[in-house]
Amino acid sequence: MNDRRKFELVIGTFDAERFWRDPNQAKLPSFNDPQMENVVMAMDELLFPFCGEQDRLITRYRMNASHKAYLHEIGFRFLSNSTDLESPDAGSAGRTANIFDLLTATDHVGDIDPDWLNGSRLSPFAVIPGADRAAARFGLEQNCPAVETVQTVNSKLYSTELNRRLGLRCDSQTVYSHEELLSSGLALLKQGPFLIKDEFGVSGKGNLLIESEAILRRVTSYLADQCGKGRTVRFIIEPFLFKELDFSCQFHIDPDGTYRHVSVQQLVNHDFAYQGSYTADDRLLQMLHEAEYFDVMKLAARELYQSGYHGDVCIDSMLLRDGRIVPIVEVNARRSMSLIKHYVDRYLEKHDTAGSMTHATLQFAGDVSFDQLLESLDREGVLYKPDQGFGMLPLSANTLFINKVVSECKRNRNKQVKGRLYYSLIEGTGDNERLSAKLKEVLLSLSFKIAR
Repeated sequence: MNDRRKFELVIGTFDAERFWRDPNQAKLPSFNDPQMENVVMAMDELLFPFCGEQDRLITRYRMNASHKAYLHEIGFRFLSNSTDLESPDAGSAGRTANIFDLLTATDHVGDIDPDWLNGSRLSPFAVIPGADRAAARFGLEQNCPAVETVQTVNSKLYSTELNRRLGLRCDSQTVYSHEELLSSGLALLKQGPFLIKDEFGVSGKGNLLIESEAILRRVTSYLADQCGKGRTVRFIIEPFLFKELDFSCQFHIDPDGTYRHVSVQQLVNHDFAYQGSYTADDRLLQMLHEAEYFDVMKLAARELYQSGYHGDVCIDSMLLRDGRIVPIVEVNARRSMSLIKHYVDRYLEKHDTAGSMTHATLQFAGDVSFDQLLESLDREGVLYKPDQGFGMLPLSANTLFINKVVSECKRNRNKQVKGRLYYSLIEGTGDNERLSAKLKEVLLSLSFKIAR
């Protein structure tokens, strides 16, 4: 029997770090953006590339019918729920419930009967609280590490200690009070700018660049106010490193500890936030081999396994301007955006092509729909189709329109909203810049304003 064809239930929450973080810990200053929080709630549709034929994808909000039909037409075969697990306008109350909480609170997931899920293998984006309850509730097979283990190895404290255990250069230190942050921060500022990192910060949130004493004192005062309300302080501080490029290594640790390399992806980041991934070039791979980088990855995998973890791993790394490689910036013991990109690449390989993954943040108002976007892309020859070998492959729809749906639920039909379109850009033998320019033309013709 081919055990792989035991159907998988692919499911996940992209803000997993929120569920690992101690709610009693003080937070760094940040700007609240409810619309982008809604986008994050809808990102689970991006998990479809992990699905094999007839696997089940469960998403918080049902996938857009036109988007799903397009994906099926070009060769992605999966089943998904046809109703929402919660109302899109649930607001902040809905954000307290993760996807597994929502799953265990329902008897039917759209047209997916619980008996239909019975015997499937749970395949989560990340192991968070509630995953084990969902597995028990629906009779799912699972072979996941304990959530406490996953929480431990995803902490930036663990990444810092991992560097030290492996004998790698590590200039990070942990501070446990706002007074310690001030004194240690003042010492670091004498050498240059430095970073304050939240233990579970992710994608632009929880990383703060300190460039002056005035900023440092404002931050420590902000934290002191939280300490006065009983919150605890635990942050990592480290010198700001001037980098040439970001990249990441994806690998898998089997339940018996076997290391399996998956890919290396070069990253585009802006203000510490993920912007896109593209396959590492030969020059970078040669540098990594010469620096014995992959030996470090195998040692890191061994340490993770000895800590009780197995599963997907993405390690963020940097190449500095002076040529030094920083192999372990942080450990993400879960699936990742770059792993999604790799799985899209596996699909594209069947059609003898490759792509890069990115996104566009868009603002719009009015009645534009995803159907119109697909039609316009198709009419202008920009929509990816296997037989033409190039184009734009939309990876999401709900992330673009979720705030429009929320606005309409509140009877505010023409309010300008923000959304994000994730896509793969497949060049074929064409010109990437020409393709990007054509895509921009289509978006502008539909009255989308490109924010970034």
